[in-house]
Amino acid sequence: MRRCLLAAAIWLTMPVAGSAQESVFNLPAFAVPEEGATIRMRALGGAGTGMAGDVFTLANPAPIGRFRRAGLYLSLLAQDATVDGENESGDFGDVMFPLAQIVVPGWGRSAFALGFYQFVDFDTDLEALVEFEGDSLPVSLESTGGISVLAPAFAYSIDAATQIGASFDIYLGSREIVRVVDLEDLSPGSIPTSDSLTRDFSGAGFTVGVERSMGPRVRLSAAYRYRPTVESEIIRAPDNELEGLGSDFDLPSELMVGATWLATRGVVATAGARSSSWSSFEPEGLENVAYGDALEIGGGVEYAPVETRAFVLGPQAPIRVGYRWRRLPLEIAGEPVTEWTASLGYGRSMGAAARSGVDVVVEYGRRGSLDDHGLEESFLRFGVGVRAFEQWRRDRPDS
Repeated sequence: MRRCLLAAAIWLTMPVAGSAQESVFNLPAFAVPEEGATIRMRALGGAGTGMAGDVFTLANPAPIGRFRRAGLYLSLLAQDATVDGENESGDFGDVMFPLAQIVVPGWGRSAFALGFYQFVDFDTDLEALVEFEGDSLPVSLESTGGISVLAPAFAYSIDAATQIGASFDIYLGSREIVRVVDLEDLSPGSIPTSDSLTRDFSGAGFTVGVERSMGPRVRLSAAYRYRPTVESEIIRAPDNELEGLGSDFDLPSELMVGATWLATRGVVATAGARSSSWSSFEPEGLENVAYGDALEIGGGVEYAPVETRAFVLGPQAPIRVGYRWRRLPLEIAGEPVTEWTASLGYGRSMGAAARSGVDVVVEYGRRGSLDDHGLEESFLRFGVGVRAFEQWRRDRPDS
């Protein structure tokens, strides 16, 4: 009964969704995964691992091999979104800390890093009507928690043009789902009933990457991410017999490619794509949703004029525009859920040597479709990323 009601609330009653945090589409497990993009990468449509300079990234560990100073990166992302259904709509907001990374150059041409990024955010609220024996029961589902990835990494610069890297990815998290059923229509005066189920997640995978400069204007990058079988155990449930039961989630591996092109002095174009097959992913208890191939394509342009203009733009103050399209893993009634995001960003380096700085981005996008899924989300995001570097520079054999 519990599984059937959960599936019904997700599929049959999505059009009356009330509120959510990250996305109402995250009520099914692993529906809107993220990959550890910095604010600069977000402003460039999710691409940018091959950009010049010190590039913080958890998507591909190879670029950290170019670091010659220890650096720290922190990001914050605020979101305001609207959920539109066939009959109702609602607004919600959220503030996330999606990524943090510290990079320390090692001996010779090596570099070490420790990073953290939010892989899946399970925070979602859903209010719905479920048909039961001819009556409509108000049901609310609240999901909290998420899965994050802790990623120690190592990179090595083979020469000035080629870097390689690898990270050990530790997946950790938990999720609690609380269900409340209002029985007033069935039995006037009845008290709403509620129950909850909590489970934890753990697993370990890895990412390997390479970056290669193809001359003064073009840089290519590629990475392969091996996602693990995440083990999950129910640690709290309304039925004591459920506690201790385990499940395995076979997460698909992912291939990522990217390229940057120095079109002219001060103008850099980026492009990237990533792909993974979720078709064999079958989480328990979801009977009306399925998973398919996920694909992401994005790109952008960064413009940093040679001379300062209008006191805002300049060599250390670029403006960025980008666009990203995603086919998410989730499919509803055989129709894949897609998303598009347009972005506008700005960066400002600070200090006499312009090593540290701040990046900001504004994103607007849409997810889902009223025609195909009975539900559509539009969102507006504002992100800030802070990068700080130490004063001393390490000499490299390829300097």
